[in-house]
Formats: sequence, C-alpha cells, structure tokens
Amino acid sequence: MRDNLGRASCFVLRASEEKCKDEIAIFAGRGQLPKILIEDCQKNGRKFLLFLLEGEKYDIDYSAFNPVSLGYGEVEKFLKILHENEVKNLVFIGGVTKPNFSALKVDKRGAILLAKILANKILGDDAVLKTVVNFFEKEGLKILRIDELLDCVVSQKTTLTQTKPSAENRDDIEVGMKAINHFSKFDVGQSVVVAQRQIIAVEALEGTDEMIKRCKNLRQNSVLVKMKKSNQSTKADLPTIGVETIRACFDSGIKGIAVQANHTLVLEKELTIKTADELGLFLTVI
Repeated sequence: MRDNLGRASCFVLRASEEKCKDEIAIFAGRGQLPKILIEDCQKNGRKFLLFLLEGEKYDIDYSAFNPVSLGYGEVEKFLKILHENEVKNLVFIGGVTKPNFSALKVDKRGAILLAKILANKILGDDAVLKTVVNFFEKEGLKILRIDELLDCVVSQKTTLTQTKPSAENRDDIEVGMKAINHFSKFDVGQSVVVAQRQIIAVEALEGTDEMIKRCKNLRQNSVLVKMKKSNQSTKADLPTIGVETIRACFDSGIKGIAVQANHTLVLEKELTIKTADELGLFLTVI
C-alpha cells in the first residue's frame, strides 16, 4: 500500500441499509484515506474497529477512535480481536512502510503468513499484497475494496476539466498507458510522466509525489499518467489522486493528468476538478 494524497468528502456506497450496518475492521496506513473512511462511517452510522501498525509514522491523531496497535507479526492477536467482536469485513487503506521481513517478530499465525510472503517476495510488491489478502480471506474474512466503501471512482471515460488535452498530450497519454502495461511485468509504478512521446519519469518506491517533484523544470508540456498495474489486486493499493496531486503537478510544470476509469480513486472530486480548472490543468479519464 503506497501513499495516498489529498482529503475527500466521499459518500458510502450502500447496496442496502443492512450492509451499511455491518461492522468493519479498518487496517489503517498513512495518508488521509483512513480518516476519510472513518468520517464516512460516522456519518452513516457504520461501526468500525480501527487498527494501526506499531512503528508507522502517522500524520493524523486517531486516539479518539480507540485504535488497537499491532506489530507486523501479531496476526493471532489481530484475528482474535476480530473473532471476539464478530467482525468479518476488513479493509486495508492507506500507505505503509515496507518492513524488514527477516527481522520481524511473529506469533504462530504470523509465522505462517510470513513464510507465504517470503515465498512470493521475489515476485514483487503486488504478489506480497495478494498473499496477504488471500491469507486473510482463507481465515474467513471478506476483504473489501476501497471503492466498495467510498464513492471516489470515476467510471466514464471523459475529460473532467475545462482544459482539454491537446493532440500532443493525447499521444503522450497513449505512450504512458503502454509504458505502464509494460512495466507491470516488473512490478514497477502505477504512474509515469511523458513528454514529446518520451518517458521522462517512472514511479518507483518513492511514490507519486516524489516522482512528480523529480520532474520539476525537466520538460515542458509533460503529462502524468496513472493506472492500475495489469496484475495488481483491486483489494489494496488502488491508484489515487487528489487536490495535492494537482498542485504538485502544477508546481512541476506538468500540464495535465490522465487516470484510468474504474480503477483510480479521485479524492474530493469536485474540489480536485475545481483546483485543476483554476490552475489550467486537464484531468481526463482514460
């Protein structure tokens, strides 16, 4: 799970009132998304249990929500709490720092999960995430996608802003889409920056923000393309943009952003679009 940007006022998607009342376990990482989900749960009367990772650096104070702090290897403790509270719905949300797996202290269940992670670690971060998701699903938990809980996904392929991508921008977007699909084989970034049909930056472990900063004054009329990797699980780490992404692109001279329909979280949609319009950037859905 990588860093997520911005702050949103998203609305819970409910298949029924009963679904809304189901208690969920929120395993929170960094960024604003966990807080957004908590606020939405409070607004809609949905109960939740909040879990935080020991050693993670959180910018938000969650003490008012009685969070449970867990070490990376405390799987038995985590499952016991869920069982005692009869909670079967779990969502992973926010960014976390990758641990040193070889130095983790684990309980018995944690040892089983760690062995599975280490067996798949050579395949990359996406394989690790899928291993974690599959493990907890086999424990009887339902892993919820973020877009099942928050209405932050744009499904229609269209340009959301007054500013439209030029023909040159569209050519660059096409290059970016092909690049991300190609790089997916190597478990490399959800984002690229393209200018004049050349890849000038690829998102690595540093995340989208830092990649954007690297592009400052590098090339004029560049575009940011952000998509889900071809083999990426939709139950964790969905590509995300927000107001801060727009501002970061503006500061670095990037002229617009292209995001993937149905697979990208657009936080605080109205404000994000308004900010892009004010700064003269385009935001298009591909």
